[in-house]
Amino acid sequence: MAAIITTSLFVAIFALFYGHYHFYHSVEKDKDQLFNKNGNTERPVVQQDLRDLPQLLVDYLKKVGVEGICSDCHLTFKQRGRIRKNASSKWMDFSAKQLMSAVPIGFIWAAKSFPLFVKDRSIMGIGETNVSLFGLLSIGKKQSHKIHESALNRCLAELPLYPIAFLNKAITWKVLNENSLKANLIVDNTKAKGVFYFNENGLIERFESERYRGEVLDEFVGKFGDYEVLSDLYVPTKMKALWKLKEGDFEYFNCEIMDYRID
Repeated sequence: MAAIITTSLFVAIFALFYGHYHFYHSVEKDKDQLFNKNGNTERPVVQQDLRDLPQLLVDYLKKVGVEGICSDCHLTFKQRGRIRKNASSKWMDFSAKQLMSAVPIGFIWAAKSFPLFVKDRSIMGIGETNVSLFGLLSIGKKQSHKIHESALNRCLAELPLYPIAFLNKAITWKVLNENSLKANLIVDNTKAKGVFYFNENGLIERFESERYRGEVLDEFVGKFGDYEVLSDLYVPTKMKALWKLKEGDFEYFNCEIMDYRID
């Protein structure tokens, strides 16, 4: 009996370690795909790069300090926060690592809320959501045109976390008024659009769009706050996401940013 218990315990521990390895190995493969699409020149952002942008965005980019920052490097940071599936669900704590690229524009989000491992990504306009148990057993891998659009919309919404990516030529801009800009992003055949709202200090405080929540197109809002200087950029360190539903606002995600690094 003791031998059986010992063997079972060993198998369980091995499965946990292998699941962790399997999940993060897939993240590293995605990272290689995203980060190595274009060779880095490490050319710094100069004022000429801001020339064709709306003045509201130019003022914001100068305020957050993009000039002199590498124009085609990549961002890695960590998050900790809470997430829930629906308004009646309990909040679950999670930790995550997120990778973002300005050229090409894209992201990878690898989160853990044990025993669940979740990976979201948008690479060259191709989105994917993959939920797995212990990092081994996939229980919700999704890939479709709606997933592609939803993932790219998330990518667009989170650009305040890496404002260098606002310079990407795939984004076109329309001035709505003195404190809001509409952005349109097209990557291959995938499209995303939304509105960035700026506060009285010229910083982005929220993003609003229509975004797929599963199969349904709903109103999405991302909110940003607690700006701090990280790796020489003035970026929000707290964010939350919610859906504006008929029955009321449903906040499903909030987090704080840590270990912010540009490579």
